[in-house]
Amino acid sequence: MVKEEIFKEDIIREAQKLFQTYGLKKTTMEDIAKALGKGKSTLYYYYQSKEQIFEEVLQKELQEVFIQTQFAVETVHSAEEKLKIFAVTRIKVLSNMLNLYRLVCGDFVEHASCAKGLFNEYSQKEINLIKSILEFGINSGEFNKALEQEMDLLPSVVVSSIRGIERDFFNDKLIGLEHRIGAISNLMVNGLKNK
Repeated sequence: MVKEEIFKEDIIREAQKLFQTYGLKKTTMEDIAKALGKGKSTLYYYYQSKEQIFEEVLQKELQEVFIQTQFAVETVHSAEEKLKIFAVTRIKVLSNMLNLYRLVCGDFVEHASCAKGLFNEYSQKEINLIKSILEFGINSGEFNKALEQEMDLLPSVVVSSIRGIERDFFNDKLIGLEHRIGAISNLMVNGLKNK
């Protein structure tokens, strides 16, 4: 069983490289098998299609983005800093995950359906993380206590706002990323702060 899990990790690692280089459309099961030094039939024992492999690659990349973002958020101490570092880290890490980056930027739109469930699950993790940051800010007195009444919707709005600006950052090759996120989060945080 352990040997099978290691081999599946090898498949995902090699497939990830191929998808990053050639994209989903041009990568074949045969390409992945060759990269592993195996026959195509060996791959079909583990996966029914390259889309199924691609979905696991995306899951791995989404998990990595979340882990790095969550870690960065835990390294700062104020709610304002946590919101800023969430946005900056998420965008920086995402830009290094080429398969996710292409999906976010629309290159793989026709294959987005295979990733919809993954993105919904990931989205909920981000919303929960933002909710914990907002609650931290409210409990520490940094953010307005009245925001407690908005906690059903506010975390989703914050996540959606960050996603809305992502594409512009990627199109500009992340130029001035931290300054621009700082300006945007200042606008956002000023609306949250205790006055």
